[in-house]
Amino acid sequence: MAQSRKRKKNQGKRLGARVSGNPQLRGTASPKGRLGAYFELLSEIAVAAERAVLSTPPKGQLVIFDRQILMRGANSVKAVRLLVEQGHWEPAVGVTRQLFELLVNMEYLSSLEDRAAGTLLHARFGMLQMLLAQQRKAAYDRAKGRPVDAELAALVDHHLANDFDDFQGKQKADGSVNWVNSWCRKTTAALAELSADPMRPHQYELLYRVWSEQAHAAPGALVADLFRHGGDGWVEQTIRENDRSSIEAVTFTVMFFLRLWLELPYVPADPMRVAAWLRELNTLNGGPDLPARPWTPEEVAGP
Repeated sequence: MAQSRKRKKNQGKRLGARVSGNPQLRGTASPKGRLGAYFELLSEIAVAAERAVLSTPPKGQLVIFDRQILMRGANSVKAVRLLVEQGHWEPAVGVTRQLFELLVNMEYLSSLEDRAAGTLLHARFGMLQMLLAQQRKAAYDRAKGRPVDAELAALVDHHLANDFDDFQGKQKADGSVNWVNSWCRKTTAALAELSADPMRPHQYELLYRVWSEQAHAAPGALVADLFRHGGDGWVEQTIRENDRSSIEAVTFTVMFFLRLWLELPYVPADPMRVAAWLRELNTLNGGPDLPARPWTPEEVAGP
């Protein structure tokens, strides 16, 4: 009986740790209670995007392309909410970075003289990546002694050898193909510099320099906690810092996603609704600290 009571007591502790979302903050209120308005905003935006996709008939490849980009972005918004609600803002940063990459790629695509041709190039590079993944999977299966579909592998090799010359870079020293790293032959940093929004390079620095430790679970992401348990009030300080970082992650997620949506002409956003969401985010953050673009209804609506 004593062991049974002890087991139930330990189970209760484990459940409490899961509810808090962070074992260091066990017994404290979850971010869901403190930051609920932010999470409601994320949900409202994601649901609106999903409805826009479902109400847009998939007529033509350009429409399908924009629908898929918007759905991927909406799924990222939902993922950020799920992670941050449970106190896990650190892995949420990686999802926010995905949104940033989607955004700068779509901004560059929109800047092209022929967006349709750019969309086709983007899709072809996606096909190349899919075939390369299939080729690497077959190589892994061979190394593990697993059966490999020889006919499929031969077909993949044939397409890679004959259909994607425009994505080949300089030949490697061993004679193998060196594929370019992106559909437009530009890095994320370069795309941020090319953006019409002057904040993009600064946002890149934050996401890929300041927050890089969190995205990669580097030593810098862990060092603060090693020295945190030294005095009174450390739990409250940790909660404040986590909430601040959570709000930053949500803020960037909303900004990037809404700007992304505005870059997709075949699944149009309601400019007034976008402006309202941005004003709500600005109000939640307590003032004019957010970047001005696209912060007014006039800028959101465009010319």
